Amino acid sequence: MRLASLPSVLGIVLEFRQPGYPSFHYSSTLWLPVKSRHTYLIPPPSSITIRPVRIEMKTSRYLLTIAVLGLILLAIPVVSALPSGTSTYSVVHLSDTQNLATYYPGTYDFTFSYLESLKTHLNISAIIITGDLVNTWNKKTEWDAYSHARNQTTIPIFVTAGNHDTNRGKNYQYYSQVTGGDAGNYITSLNDFNFVGINYVDKTLAPGEFTVLRQAIVNSPQNFTIIATHYYMDRNGKFSILGKDIDRELIGKPTLILAGHVHVDFVRVKTIGGYPVIEDLTNYQDGDPDRPAEKNYSAGTLYTVTAADGRVVKLTSNIIRIFPKQSIDTEKVLYDITPEIFGNVTTTVPEVSVQVKVQSVVNLTNNTETASGDDDGVFHAARSGNAFIDMVHSFLNFITGLFSGKLS
Repeated sequence: MRLASLPSVLGIVLEFRQPGYPSFHYSSTLWLPVKSRHTYLIPPPSSITIRPVRIEMKTSRYLLTIAVLGLILLAIPVVSALPSGTSTYSVVHLSDTQNLATYYPGTYDFTFSYLESLKTHLNISAIIITGDLVNTWNKKTEWDAYSHARNQTTIPIFVTAGNHDTNRGKNYQYYSQVTGGDAGNYITSLNDFNFVGINYVDKTLAPGEFTVLRQAIVNSPQNFTIIATHYYMDRNGKFSILGKDIDRELIGKPTLILAGHVHVDFVRVKTIGGYPVIEDLTNYQDGDPDRPAEKNYSAGTLYTVTAADGRVVKLTSNIIRIFPKQSIDTEKVLYDITPEIFGNVTTTVPEVSVQVKVQSVVNLTNNTETASGDDDGVFHAARSGNAFIDMVHSFLNFITGLFSGKLS
């Protein structure tokens, strides 16, 4: 923008907007003294509107306007606008929280109250728990602990039964009373996903059940499926009988498979029939797998979803640590077709404020397994949205106060 022959004071209106977040909006007017009869070239980023405003005001001293504007531009990240119809939200995956029900009900409560405190900031739209809510299927005190904890949040909860919840699939009495679920498997919608819930079974489902589920998946308008079950594979990647059948029968679109049961945590990516399949084992019942056992521990996997006009176009994951310490680890991109949909959409945004470690991501293609732990350098703006607004607000207040003290 070219600014020329301006009066002695320049009014700059700064407006910040985040696509997909109507509430992510900040506007402020900053008055800066400028020198008359000089020309400045200011290259504002696309997300900022700079509008000259004429006002009659005398100044006793002119400050270095360009230097100050340069500081403002350096302090503000540049976010390329995504097309309209784009939305971003998060989903949290928990599993095998049974030790909290038995020994640490206070931590169980905190798990859900903490997620509730992040609901708006991260736009969390669902919590998915893939079984083993309790240790003992018919122990009322444990079910009471889960029920009390669950009531600490208003976030919708999707649950599938584990072996501990149902006496290895033989008795759903208490599970049904508390969760409202039963022995039946189901398919529903979760925002822009098909959501398939499969309860624990010793072996696998009847062939007719797979047929019904597959037809519902293939015929649905959603382009992405979440399959939540309890026992899908073991820590070495060996599939359960059910896991093999899921891969063979239910993959007809890009799919995210969420599971627990085994005492390990990892995410890996592979392809089946040309479709990307993301496999997630989340289980922190013994604490962080890389550290000494610690049962009074809570963590999960946080997924951030970008959707355009009802179609999932990007999916990332983080480890979200809840207790005893709270942090969100480095974000990993698992699925991204935004270049295909939008063209080259470049984002330069703040990273997650607290980074502990990169979640283990394994890429599997044609049964060849290779570990990948490098940072990909792609982060999501929504994660830092509130902190970004606070930073800009504080900076503008500082600059405005500085000038108001200098103006006569």
